[in-house]
Amino acid sequence: MLRGMAQMDLKQRLKANRTLSVTMSFLALVGWGAFAYAAGSSVSTERQLRAELAQSTAAQDQLLAERKQQQAAVGDLTQIQAKLASARGELETLAQKREQVRAQMAAAQQELMVLTKRRDEKQVKVSEKGSVPGAKPSSKPAQTAAQGKGEKASEPSSAQVAKPPSKPARLATRTKHDA
Repeated sequence: MLRGMAQMDLKQRLKANRTLSVTMSFLALVGWGAFAYAAGSSVSTERQLRAELAQSTAAQDQLLAERKQQQAAVGDLTQIQAKLASARGELETLAQKREQVRAQMAAAQQELMVLTKRRDEKQVKVSEKGSVPGAKPSSKPAQTAAQGKGEKASEPSSAQVAKPPSKPARLATRTKHDA
């Protein structure tokens, strides 16, 4: 009996060992399969993350390039605005000079009108003197008469009046009239 029990016990042990071995092999196989799946899944996830990182880097590079373009455009715009401000200043300066020239031209025209009126009045007076009997009309009556007395002519001849006086002459005339 002992032997029978020992044999039976041995068969049960053997059966239990086989069951245990099959169970352990199955569990090992499932474990390795899960590990392989996890490793494959990890590699796939890593590839996706690397692709997303590459896209993010490309998008960042594109944004940096656009930012540089915008900064360059802002720099160009600043230069154009400075040039525009300078041109506006020059335009205002030219407008002021134009107004000054217009005022000078109006004053010169008035002065020319006054001188022309004086000349016409002098010519009328001279022609009236020339029409007196016994007087000889000359082409330069005022200048000839003044030179005959040893003085300079006080009034310019008609040829000299037709030409407007130069700026120094106008200034000298003004100072004489002001004094």
